[in-house]
Amino acid sequence: MQRWKIAFYENEDGNYPVQDYLFDGKNETDFIVIFNVIQRLSRIGQYLLDTNMAKRLGGDLYELRKNRHRIIYAQDGDRFILLSAFLKKTQKTPTKELIRAKKHLEKYRKTGKCLEFNIPDSR
Repeated sequence: MQRWKIAFYENEDGNYPVQDYLFDGKNETDFIVIFNVIQRLSRIGQYLLDTNMAKRLGGDLYELRKNRHRIIYAQDGDRFILLSAFLKKTQKTPTKELIRAKKHLEKYRKTGKCLEFNIPDSR
């Protein structure tokens, strides 16, 4: 079975915004919930769009969704680049988050900087 690669976008400061979001001291339950959605993306790819865990935002951007946590990502071949993450507080995805993710995607396409993350099997 094909496994999709997952990578964290690396910004100009050498930081990984989504990785920082994941490990910012959230309680363990939140971390597990978010990690499980990323793990599913790795296993089934864009078929996740057929569930309520992912949504197309337009252009090349997609959103992983679980509870109020959101991760905006893009596909690059057999790899998904996790671009930005935030805690959703309104019905609609905030414009500033979309702009941030688009800028990250543009920078990624110019530099190719990212950190691949090996997602362990859930079994």
